[in-house]
Amino acid sequence: METKVNELDKEQSSVLNLFEEISLTEEVKETKASHLEKVRSVFRKSNSTFDEFMQKNPLFSYSLKRILYAFITLYIAIAVVFIMLRIVTTDGAYLADVNLDKMNITYGSKEYYNLLNNRKDLFGVSGPMIQQMFIYLRNITPFIPKTVILNPVMDNAGNITGESTTMWFYLGVFMNKASGGASMSLVQEAFKRSIPTSFKIGSIGVLLSYVLGVPLGILAAKNKEKSADNAINGTSLVISAIPALVIISLLYKMSIYVFGANGTYEGATLGTKIWPVIGVMLLIMPMIIVNTRRFVLDEMTADYAKFALSKGLSEKYVFYVHIFRNAGVRLIKTLPEVFVLTLFGSSILVERHWSIDGMSKFILNGVANKDTFVVLGYIFVSASAGVFSSLIGDLLLATLDPRIKLTK
Repeated sequence: METKVNELDKEQSSVLNLFEEISLTEEVKETKASHLEKVRSVFRKSNSTFDEFMQKNPLFSYSLKRILYAFITLYIAIAVVFIMLRIVTTDGAYLADVNLDKMNITYGSKEYYNLLNNRKDLFGVSGPMIQQMFIYLRNITPFIPKTVILNPVMDNAGNITGESTTMWFYLGVFMNKASGGASMSLVQEAFKRSIPTSFKIGSIGVLLSYVLGVPLGILAAKNKEKSADNAINGTSLVISAIPALVIISLLYKMSIYVFGANGTYEGATLGTKIWPVIGVMLLIMPMIIVNTRRFVLDEMTADYAKFALSKGLSEKYVFYVHIFRNAGVRLIKTLPEVFVLTLFGSSILVERHWSIDGMSKFILNGVANKDTFVVLGYIFVSASAGVFSSLIGDLLLATLDPRIKLTK
C-alpha cells in the first residue's frame, strides 16, 4: 500500500515539475495585440460609430459634405483669382495714396523702389506669390487665429509698428481710399457697415417680387395660352431680354424727370426710396413669374393631378391642396438663392445709380483701382453666401417635400 502511495506521489511531483518547466509567457506575448492593432481597432470602432451617426442624421451628413466640397472649390477659385490679381496689379496700386512729388521721389530711383517695397510690406504682399496666396487662404479661414497689426506704420528703419491683435477672420486692408474705405483700414469693417443697407433694399425687393410675382405666375399657368397668359408671360420675357443697365437707367431718369424724385437715396423721402426697390423688382420679378408658371404647369400635368381629378375631386381642391403645395415647395427652394443673387448681383446697378452706400461700390471701385483685397473679399463673401443659400434651399426642399430622401 505504501509503495502505491509513493508511486502516486512521484507521478504528481513529475507532473508538477513538467508544468514548472513549461512557460506560456512567450505565447501570451504573441497573443497580445500590438499598439498598432489597438489603434486600428479604436479607429475602426470610432469610424463605425461616425458612419452610424451619419446614417441616423442624413440632413447633417448631407450638409457637412456639401459645405466641405463647396469650400474646397471656393478656396481653389480664390487662389486662382488671387494669382491673377497679383499679376495684373501695377506698382501704382501700392502707391496710390502717396504723393511722390511732395516726397521728392522720382519714378525708377532707388528711393522709389525702397518706398515701393516698404508699401508692399505694409499691405502684406511681399515675398513669393505662392507664399502670399497661402497666407491669404489662411487669413480667410475662420478656424485659425491670426495675429494682425492694426493701423500699421513703417519707420525709417523699415520696421512695421502698430496695434497687434488676434483675429479669427481677416480679409485684408484697403490699398486705395478710392475703393470705398480709408487706406490701410480693414476690409471686413467696411463690409460690416455696408451690408445692412444692401440687405434692407434687397430683402424688401425680393419679398415684394414674390408677393406680386407668384400670383401672376399662377394666373398665367391657369390661363395657359390665353390672353392673360400671353400678356403676363410675354411682358416678363420682354423685360428679361432688355439689358439690366438699360432698365435701371430708364427707371432712374423717369423717377427724376417724370415723378420728381431725388437723384440720391441718402436723406431722401419715401417717394424717392421706393424707386430703387422697384428697380430690384424689375430685375428679378420676371424670373419669379416665369418659374412659378413653369412649376405650376409641371404639377398640373403630373399623373397624380390627373388621377385626383378622375376620382371626382374638385379642380379647386386639387389645385390648392396638391398642385400649388408641390409647386410652392420648389419656389421656396429658390428663395435663398434669389436673395443672395439680388444682394450681390442685381442690386449693384441700383445702388450705383441712386448712390446708395451698399456693397456695390466695393466691387466696382475695387476692380477699377486693382485693390486686391477688396475684390477678393467681395468674391469670398458673396461666394460663401451663395454656398450657404444653395444649401439652405436644398434643406428646405428636403424638409418640406417628403418625397425627397437624403439617405442612400
